[in-house]
Amino acid sequence: MKFTITARHFKAWPELQETLQAKADQFGKAHAQVTSIEAVLSEEHDKEVEFIVHVNHHVLSAKDTGIDFDKAIHAATDKMMAQLRKLKEKQSDYRRM
Repeated sequence: MKFTITARHFKAWPELQETLQAKADQFGKAHAQVTSIEAVLSEEHDKEVEFIVHVNHHVLSAKDTGIDFDKAIHAATDKMMAQLRKLKEKQSDYRRM
């Protein structure tokens, strides 16, 4: 699984990178066919986090903003986990038919 971090207009500190890597590992456990994950961080007005996850031929995206990066990361992670669960459920239902 390929994982990249893009920090716009600043340099991401090591603790932030470790947090993002841990969240990326959760995505890989939630759906076995995750091929790549990109985390885009921005701090223009508020702290903004966007996860872009490639699963087979699907591209899922989850974005959130917050006062600090930790809150934004956790909220975006929750959104992405919900999308991954829904996709996995749809794929398993299709295979049962």
